[in-house]
Amino acid sequence: MFAWITLLPALYIGARFILPLPLPFILRLLCFIAVVLVAECHLVYKVVFGNRFAPEFPHTVMVAINFLFGTIIAFTLLLILSDIVSACQFALRGSWPPHRTTHFILLGISLVTAAYATYQAVKVPRVKTVTLTLQNLPKAFDGYRVVQLTDLHASTLFTGRWMKKVVKRTNQLQADVILFTGDVADGSIEKRYDDVAPLGELIAKQGRFAIPGNHEYYSGYSPWMHRMQQLGFHELLNSSVAVEKEGSQLYIAGVTDEAALRYDQAGPDLDKALTGVNREAPIILLDHRPENARKNLADGVDLQLSGHTHGGMVYGLATIVKRANQGFSSGLYPIGKRYLYVSNGTGLWNGFALRLGYPSEITLFILKSDKTGTD
Repeated sequence: MFAWITLLPALYIGARFILPLPLPFILRLLCFIAVVLVAECHLVYKVVFGNRFAPEFPHTVMVAINFLFGTIIAFTLLLILSDIVSACQFALRGSWPPHRTTHFILLGISLVTAAYATYQAVKVPRVKTVTLTLQNLPKAFDGYRVVQLTDLHASTLFTGRWMKKVVKRTNQLQADVILFTGDVADGSIEKRYDDVAPLGELIAKQGRFAIPGNHEYYSGYSPWMHRMQQLGFHELLNSSVAVEKEGSQLYIAGVTDEAALRYDQAGPDLDKALTGVNREAPIILLDHRPENARKNLADGVDLQLSGHTHGGMVYGLATIVKRANQGFSSGLYPIGKRYLYVSNGTGLWNGFALRLGYPSEITLFILKSDKTGTD
């Protein structure tokens, strides 16, 4: 089904732009074949590499494919808009305006837009600072610095060189804890071993904690859990840990991803994750997907950190992503006196590396206490 959906833009461009070009038939045919191959890049990945989630084309090729894919999507939308305007003009005046010059202008706009969207996707993310007041945060944790990384998607697109820059920028934040909310890589341990190696250099005063996302299951769950432990992360698999400061506690809990159920692994279980937790202390939950946030917060979680949506990636698509995730896609959502934060993602799946309006991020949370006295 997905292959047929992505084929439609290629057919539309073929009919409305390539076919009318004043070129020899063979050149128009080659142009059309090229557009089809780019539009069907995910099918090509599956045929060539056996997995559409982990193509192994070189970095430059992956950047070019995403740029061209973005151009096709943008150009199709602009062509449709142009044809709607022309249809209205035809209805009013009885004539269909010539389009050749207009189509080339629209192609130019599409190329520039796709180039910018690809750059926004692959650049080293900015730091986004969010200050949050938690209702039961002990005074000892006032000013506590929590860094969230998520959806790194290490691949031939997001290589070890990119990862080193992310680690360097993260370490400048002087985090008390670093929390990773899933999707570390696309591909096997053997292929991504060096790409994720820089994560071992992350520095946090009171530890680094992580949960799996859906892509860990696609790429080999057990090896990736072992690799994350090698890199110094404590995986919270339906479990929790208490961090202490001046005799006070803050709990960090984590659940697995629902993709686990398709791979004979334990699915997400919040009750199990909160077993033994002091409910008078604040609880931060790591849940890769945001869709269960209302229930999780109602069950006593003070702050849920999620990823998975990549923020929605581009205008328009973000609305669909939001609907598919129970109304959550990007940013901070106050729910009563508790919070869900959905990161736009530090990286991005290489199968759709485009961003317009939803930039990647390294998220720094500065926690504030509402307590004016001593604990």
